[in-house]
Amino acid sequence: MPVNYNLSISTSRPWTFIKLFFKWEGSVWKAVWMQYFVWLLLYFLLSAYYRWAMSAEQRIIFSQIVLYTDNRMKYFPLSWMLGFYVTAVMARWKYLYHIIGWLDNTALMVAMYVRGTSERARMYRRQIVRHCMSTQALVFRDLSVRCRKRFPTLDTLVAAGLFTRHEMDVFDEIQYRYARYWVPFQWSWAVTYNAWKEGFIESPYYQQVISETIKEFRTALAWLCNYDWCPLPMVYPTIVCFSVHIYFLVAIVARQYVLESENFDMALKIVDEGYGKTPYLAKDNFWDHEWQPM
Repeated sequence: MPVNYNLSISTSRPWTFIKLFFKWEGSVWKAVWMQYFVWLLLYFLLSAYYRWAMSAEQRIIFSQIVLYTDNRMKYFPLSWMLGFYVTAVMARWKYLYHIIGWLDNTALMVAMYVRGTSERARMYRRQIVRHCMSTQALVFRDLSVRCRKRFPTLDTLVAAGLFTRHEMDVFDEIQYRYARYWVPFQWSWAVTYNAWKEGFIESPYYQQVISETIKEFRTALAWLCNYDWCPLPMVYPTIVCFSVHIYFLVAIVARQYVLESENFDMALKIVDEGYGKTPYLAKDNFWDHEWQPM
């Protein structure tokens, strides 16, 4: 569930965005604190073992391993894989937000084209919108834990006023092994047709406009169910998760601070093997201008 943080960054002061680092719900700290703690623990345990438990020869071998792994960390295309995966997830999240099912358009079309101030006209308008809302509640019960807790049983939908007792009895009479999301939508279209037959909708065109709006609302909820039913292919999160964990597992060794580094070895070689070996002074091969190199 997304966490709204707009109020925390509503001002333009320099320290505004720093507040986000101290939020826990929905933050990166809550997502990775356990993995980060385990990584730090392993890192410092290995560092302590290197400094206090290894012999001099073992330290040299370990230093070579650290240099070897550190030079090859770039072989992991982690940035590319994370960028691809995050792009796919964000595109999916953005599309889901658009198809989450906004009832406002349906309600506006119904209020526009179902005319009349009588009690029956009002019943038609309210029943069309309520059937759409009841379907949305049925869908959200299967997708959202919070909505499931709000409506744990179908009787709670009756208690909330989304279904009447008669409608729930008719709904229960329809036995189907799969989800029955289509039933309230079928009622809504039938009510729209009856309103046109009784003259509350002035023309077949207006009745078609309302039907198409209901159809769009129903299609959005159907896509929402499909996205929940078919998540991202398992190969994508598996590869990303495996690569990230392997990367940080290798980083436990590659990011170790060792005492015998390659630059330090070079300095020792310079002062030891390079001392006292300066060549004697002599004429070079180009001293004679007539000499031509091959």
